[in-house]
Amino acid sequence: MRVIVKSNDDVRQEAFAMQLISQFDQIFKAKKLDLWMKPYEILATGPRCGLVELADDALSIDSIKKKMGRNSQIIDYFKQQFGGTKSRAFKQARYNFVQSLAAYSLLCYILQIKDRHNGNILIDIEGHIMHIDFGFFLSNAPGKGVKFEKAPFKLTAEVIEVLGGNRSQAFNEYRELMK
Repeated sequence: MRVIVKSNDDVRQEAFAMQLISQFDQIFKAKKLDLWMKPYEILATGPRCGLVELADDALSIDSIKKKMGRNSQIIDYFKQQFGGTKSRAFKQARYNFVQSLAAYSLLCYILQIKDRHNGNILIDIEGHIMHIDFGFFLSNAPGKGVKFEKAPFKLTAEVIEVLGGNRSQAFNEYRELMK
């Protein structure tokens, strides 16, 4: 197992968040919901250090955009990785994206997970999204005056474009999974 060694960071909060995420994943599976999440191992080795399992075969949206060019969109990455929108690989990747987007949207809503920026959201080689860095959830936030996003989960126009627009079958599937 490959790990990241974290220091000067209270990994206990992230470890607790991951325990909750693992429970949600087990509940989704027990109820046979078509949702996908990737729980991973986090081990606090002290009050300000720990080990975090590395997300193999996944890149942050931020690093994807840097690699592809300044004005690139997530849809551009999907087309490059999986072929045209009519290809079987693209359709499977979009399906994987929908399953994971719905799961993490629900998770962010229920646990009030904040600090959801493109560096904390990964896309794996099968098209699933995966969230990392759970330092701020429920009512936990750093210091006074720090403001996070007000939206309960991240659903941008760029993400909706990967789904094929807000009138697409994939968007409707996402909405159904959110019920």
